[in-house]
Amino acid sequence: MTEPEAIRIGMIAIVAVLIAAVARNRGFNPSLPVLGAGLLFGFLPIGPEAPADPEFVLVVVLAPLVFGEALSSSIIDLRRVSRPVMALAIGLVVVGAFVVGAVAHLMMPQMPLTVALCLGAILGPTDAVAVAATARAVSLPRRVVTILEGESLVNDGTALTLLRVCAVAAAAGTVTAGDVTVILFESILGGVLAGVLGGFLLALVIRRFRDTTVANGIILIAPLPLYVAAERLEGSGILAVVIAALILAHATSSAISYAGRLQAAMLWRTITFLLQAVAFFLVGIDVPAALGALSTEELRSLLYIVPAVLLTLIVTRFVFVFGMAASTKVRTQGSRAWLVVAWAGTRGPVSALAAFTLPMTTNTGAPFPGRDMVICITFCVVVLSLLLAPTMGPLARVLHLPREDDTATVHRVQMSLARAAIDRLDEMEETADRAEDPIPRATLKRLRTSAEARLDRLDELEGAPGPDAPPVLEREMRLSMVHAEQEELLRMRDEEGLPDDLVRSVQKELDVRARAAQAM
Repeated sequence: MTEPEAIRIGMIAIVAVLIAAVARNRGFNPSLPVLGAGLLFGFLPIGPEAPADPEFVLVVVLAPLVFGEALSSSIIDLRRVSRPVMALAIGLVVVGAFVVGAVAHLMMPQMPLTVALCLGAILGPTDAVAVAATARAVSLPRRVVTILEGESLVNDGTALTLLRVCAVAAAAGTVTAGDVTVILFESILGGVLAGVLGGFLLALVIRRFRDTTVANGIILIAPLPLYVAAERLEGSGILAVVIAALILAHATSSAISYAGRLQAAMLWRTITFLLQAVAFFLVGIDVPAALGALSTEELRSLLYIVPAVLLTLIVTRFVFVFGMAASTKVRTQGSRAWLVVAWAGTRGPVSALAAFTLPMTTNTGAPFPGRDMVICITFCVVVLSLLLAPTMGPLARVLHLPREDDTATVHRVQMSLARAAIDRLDEMEETADRAEDPIPRATLKRLRTSAEARLDRLDELEGAPGPDAPPVLEREMRLSMVHAEQEELLRMRDEEGLPDDLVRSVQKELDVRARAAQAM
């Protein structure tokens, strides 16, 4: 990378993050302000320019962005809703790509069908952040939220893998059905292989490294080698990144003593925020150049092509969702909830960046056909989709979907964890007594009082006087008690089917207490 390119990328990041930070601080969704700012800078003769190499966007921005989104997901929750999630994330993406591609090709005969299919694949991913934020703001049923989040995660890998196949076919000019099948098979096989191996290797790293800073540093740079390794295997780098992140997310939630969990969660929330800001800004500054490359007739055609593509996306999603619900008889709070699932098709930064990653030229060196048109259509559809996203809240309220009440479950979990801590304390006391090295009574009383106060809601328990234990011993006992609670929480998740988002919230509290115990 040359010095001017580095300066240009640095300027993009600084401007994008500053605008996103101001919007977020004011309580606004930063997506549209950052996109608008990028558009403005794109029209101005001064200011940052988009990187010339689409591969840079894939490796440096899109791969880490998808990795960060996948880290916040759960294999266990996805397994519970695997049928609707897989249907939406794979079936709908493929069907939508062909339907949108067919409509785009009919409306723009000059655009090759393979390029039109690229447009359909680009518009396949839904925006995990926008959907999840709206879903939680209106307290949708947990199963609905899990389906929407699972779909938005898995469909990233599906859509971008499909885009890779279509882009290779479009760049080649003429390909047979057999060629496409081979490309698709290689993309999936290479991506899955690199993702599984990389995911288990990362899981091994976090379990072996005691230095959480080193472990999280390795996780931070993981998307780059994962992507490159998959591409060397002729596989989908994005698919590899998604699979590895899912495996790693499960490993971190199941590792009782992973002290870097809080640090990693905060780190990736920050990185995801930064990358989303950069993603929208990159698209914004690239759109004016794409618009300038269109003829007057093509610019006019955008006025009817964009609404037609958006309407096709909406109608296809509604037909597919209700057809899936009717054929599979999957119950998700009835047809009213399926209506919300059908409407929750917001497109976001992944689609916006995916358009930017289309090759500049074909294999013969000629300009990639329709690239500028695809970028402009994607930009307009994403903007309109983001403008429609807030309507999901009023729709959910009008439908009167039942809100999730976890009060009883949370109470039962906390009671069970407190009992686990007391049981572990009893075990430590018995072990010490058998070794004729009893734990000082004052220490036992203090630890038991703390656990029993949570169990039976007493304000205070009278402590007994006597000698105290060394601080190191008390710290180890406190930490062991917290570990007992963590073990009980994971047992309840695995054996009783506690929802993983509830487990994560309780686990966060236990991590804080474990850190406090270590700091004694």
